[in-house]
Amino acid sequence: MEVLDRYLRAVKFWLPKEQKQDILAELSDDLHSQIEEKEQELGRPLDQAEVEAILHRGGPPMLVAGRYLPQRYLIGPAMFPMYWFALKLGWLCFFGPWLIVGIGLQVFAATGGHSSPVIARLLDPFLRAVLLNFVAITIVFALLERHSSKTGLLKDSKSRRPPAVGDPNRVSLGSSITELSWDAVLLLWWVHVLRIPGVPGMEITASPVLLRFFFWPIVVLLLAQGIIACVNAFHPQWTRGRAAIRGIVDAFSLLVVSSLLGIWLTGGTFVAVTSPRLSSAEIAAAQTWITFLWSVTLLLWGAATYAARLFQDARRARGKQPPRHWALRLLTGE
Repeated sequence: MEVLDRYLRAVKFWLPKEQKQDILAELSDDLHSQIEEKEQELGRPLDQAEVEAILHRGGPPMLVAGRYLPQRYLIGPAMFPMYWFALKLGWLCFFGPWLIVGIGLQVFAATGGHSSPVIARLLDPFLRAVLLNFVAITIVFALLERHSSKTGLLKDSKSRRPPAVGDPNRVSLGSSITELSWDAVLLLWWVHVLRIPGVPGMEITASPVLLRFFFWPIVVLLLAQGIIACVNAFHPQWTRGRAAIRGIVDAFSLLVVSSLLGIWLTGGTFVAVTSPRLSSAEIAAAQTWITFLWSVTLLLWGAATYAARLFQDARRARGKQPPRHWALRLLTGE
């Protein structure tokens, strides 16, 4: 049958060379069997339209060929949660603060009576950075997926003992990695290794007040939090001693955040903006708006988070189970 031969040739085009003949022989036998069964049922040979109907039920040639091939993924199910986490982390640690800066500058421009399209000027480098971040992370995870069987990255992952369900004293691996990554990015920005890009022609850095009074306290704080998160990644069960240590770090963190909020409430700023295009009054207004947005979105959330963690860690340090209230879990990520 000509229509069947054309269909088989179309399927053959999509098959790997070393498997073409075997797969075509199997597929041809199957299709001929279906045609013969239909002919016996009708008591006559099938016409071209009826043969095409049988082939149509089988699907397009490319789809049929795919059924005979091993499943392939750019990023498979086992690796995808880590891939998705890496993408979200970029927004949490880098692109989110970048947008906050852009919104703050746009609000400053609007309230100051300027028509400067800050967001529009920020959009091009922002989108390019988002695209590069997406492509780079996708390539890295695609390579890990391709070579995971050789490197043993996911070896025996199915046989590992799952964590106890509902255990409030067990730290999830995702929580530890999230905190460690967040602390690392903040630390790199704080010591001027990373920068949050601003609008072209404008530079945004930490204010002199922050650098003078808070540089080393924040370095120590981020290092301590990162070390605890690293330990939790390998030893995910809370102990009374480790909970007490993190409780001390939580109290110190809460003190630092409260002091930063005090700077904001007394009219201080967290950032120093420099730009030859802006006057002194405009720079001061821009610094005020950025400080306001960071205070509301980052520091207030940070204060609530550290207070909730301090409460949880204090109970663990005393040998008591921390409550599993949804609000505490939302704030602490536990």
